[in-house]
Amino acid sequence: MMAPMQLALADVRAGSLCALGVTTRSRSRFLPEVPTVAEASVSGFDHPIWYGVWVPAGTAAGVVDQLAKDIARVLAAPELRAWLEEHGADRMSMTQPEFARFVLKESESAERETGYEEG
Repeated sequence: MMAPMQLALADVRAGSLCALGVTTRSRSRFLPEVPTVAEASVSGFDHPIWYGVWVPAGTAAGVVDQLAKDIARVLAAPELRAWLEEHGADRMSMTQPEFARFVLKESESAERETGYEEG
């Protein structure tokens, strides 16, 4: 079973759950003793869990810019940073163009691995 780090971390640390691997390219700073899936068995495996924020196409640029600024401000807040770290989450903050490139890369990677294309 795979579970997000945020859901499994407390049980792994308590010893009631055994982590066999993390799905990211590198080991987690939260569980550095746990190998990556690529190290343990499947070469090239890299499937991090990530979240993003989208708005409808055609949303006014000013609204998108303000939303991006507000999200960046919240992600930088010490309270949220501490909460994320306590729950095993790494914060990623990207500009809209960086996020668009990231999503495209993730989509292309999924298409290559599964043979599935949308459309």
